[in-house]
Amino acid sequence: MSSSNLSPRQRMINMMYLVLTAMLALNVSAEILRAFSLINKSLEETSLSVLVKNKDLYKAFEDRFQKEPLKSKPYYDKAISVKKNAQSILNFLKETKNLILDKAGTPDGVVNSEDFKTDEDLKRSIDEGNIDISSIVLVDPEGRSPRGLELQKRINDFRKILLSVVDKKDRKSVKIYLDNAADPPGNKINWLQKSFSSMPVAGVVTLLTKLESDVLNSETEVVSYLLNQIDAASYKFDKIESKVLARTNYVLAGQDYEADIMLVAYDTRQELDIRIDGGSKIEVENGVGKYKSRATSEGIKKWGGYISVVSPTSGEITRYPFASEYIVAKPVAVVSPDKMNVLYVGVDNPISISVPGITPENLVPKISGNSSLTGNLGKYIARVNVPGGTVNIDVFAKTSDNKGQQLMGTSIFRVRTVPNPIASVGGLISGNVSSSQFKAQGGLVALLKDFEFDMIFRVISYRVLYLSPRREIEIVSNTGAVYAPSIQKIIRGAKPNDRFIFDDIKVVGEDNVIRKLPSVVYSLN
Repeated sequence: MSSSNLSPRQRMINMMYLVLTAMLALNVSAEILRAFSLINKSLEETSLSVLVKNKDLYKAFEDRFQKEPLKSKPYYDKAISVKKNAQSILNFLKETKNLILDKAGTPDGVVNSEDFKTDEDLKRSIDEGNIDISSIVLVDPEGRSPRGLELQKRINDFRKILLSVVDKKDRKSVKIYLDNAADPPGNKINWLQKSFSSMPVAGVVTLLTKLESDVLNSETEVVSYLLNQIDAASYKFDKIESKVLARTNYVLAGQDYEADIMLVAYDTRQELDIRIDGGSKIEVENGVGKYKSRATSEGIKKWGGYISVVSPTSGEITRYPFASEYIVAKPVAVVSPDKMNVLYVGVDNPISISVPGITPENLVPKISGNSSLTGNLGKYIARVNVPGGTVNIDVFAKTSDNKGQQLMGTSIFRVRTVPNPIASVGGLISGNVSSSQFKAQGGLVALLKDFEFDMIFRVISYRVLYLSPRREIEIVSNTGAVYAPSIQKIIRGAKPNDRFIFDDIKVVGEDNVIRKLPSVVYSLN
């Protein structure tokens, strides 16, 4: 516990220490930041291809509207509304992303090459590890950021618009990739705090790019649906499109990559023949192919195949090719001590635990040795009992079927004893003291100063040596912190220039370690 009466220099040193501690606690490894940038680049490239696809969809809609205006108009008007609202939220996401990139680069109101550093062919934000910018722009104050609330509203409003143009009976077959931005039930934190609070710039930019991708893919789904609705009543195979719906494009090594392969429109009376490149046949359920592949190595994995359909009129077989890709990443666990880079015996050590791509609810951390780890949702308290050596924190993630656990990573922490406290008579600093102040105290205390953790120390025993020019030295032993009556009598009779030496001081802390402290000397004036 620090004294309030500190010199300016000491205050500066303390502040620098706190800043360094925060940097150590919140440090995100360069590998993770670079991984975010790689994922962001991949998402941006995918979004470009979806933009081209959406442009073709609207062109097809325009051509159909010119040929059959009366039949097409109800669906055409809805498609144009979806296009307008999609562009609006995409513009807002781009503006928000540029604002964050500008703040993390050279804050001048413009995003240009000066805001990035080049890593081979990968563009990375200059201050990509900064965890304050996301909170400033999208969270603060207290999850009520105007821009953050506007983003949440736009996401939910766009979802409502998409759902409003899809018939209720068809909503299960139309994939809306954009999740509802709802506050978690029963939690003290809201959606903004959960999604963006203290997230590094590289992470929040990737998340915003993912939202852009979700908007574009949702737009594709709904506009394709509207286009097919023009002929839904007559149901003809005049236009058939293959579709790959992956449950996720980001999986960890050892996990399964799963995807649904389907046609936008198909004849339920006809059995589909779906094959992967190489000839392997895929199981089909209710017109949907079920594809599964075990991820065994890292990197971008591309795959594809074709769907064979028999024409109901000519009997000819037509093949419709499809292709997709997904990313396999190495499991990485992030374990950060919230106050220091070691664990201390006998005190609560706050620990933050996270794994990119895994929700906190699915993490199961375990600590080795005669130690304990309590908490949940990424925030834990570690208690260690034996000084010296190290302890391991293993982080497991629940498997997708909830039947097992997969090791994400292990972090090793050194175990240290809390530093010794300083003995003091009632908090008085050793040296020359006022006689009246000294006599006003009732015993010896042990104080732990300039340390991040609070630990209470109990005084077991000590010895008092009374030195006076007018008499022989007196030596009295004391048990506990409070003065014995014999010591109180000596102190009451003390005069200026008398001295008191407290030695053989023994104390014990919450770690149950008995410590012997250095002597303290007081000269009365």
